[in-house]
Amino acid sequence: MKFSGFMNVYQLDDMSWEYQFGEKSLKANTLKELEVLVSLYGLKWNILDENLANKSIEADKNNVTGFLNVYRKDDMWYYRGSDLKSHSLEVLRKKVLKENLEWRETDKDLAYKNMKLDSRKFKN
Repeated sequence: MKFSGFMNVYQLDDMSWEYQFGEKSLKANTLKELEVLVSLYGLKWNILDENLANKSIEADKNNVTGFLNVYRKDDMWYYRGSDLKSHSLEVLRKKVLKENLEWRETDKDLAYKNMKLDSRKFKN
């Protein structure tokens, strides 16, 4: 768990975000989604460290893959909520489908771009 620069907000190991308050917490895949959830619950969304908050926002933007529950960390692709991972996005897709988990594009252009870039990595 990593502090984000936002009050009560931490980045989890699966690159999702958690807002902790008391014994409870709210979780979301992106900071934007978490901010909406926090406001729906009438909780405060504050920045404690401007520099760190900006770094968290950039990291969050750069971790969008175009696929539901898929994130990238270091040089690996991961499927959130499972222990499935791979160096290849296509191999991860096959593993996810084999486990009867949902594989869905959330952003067609971004998904296409990531699949193309990933496939080029393995052609050499």
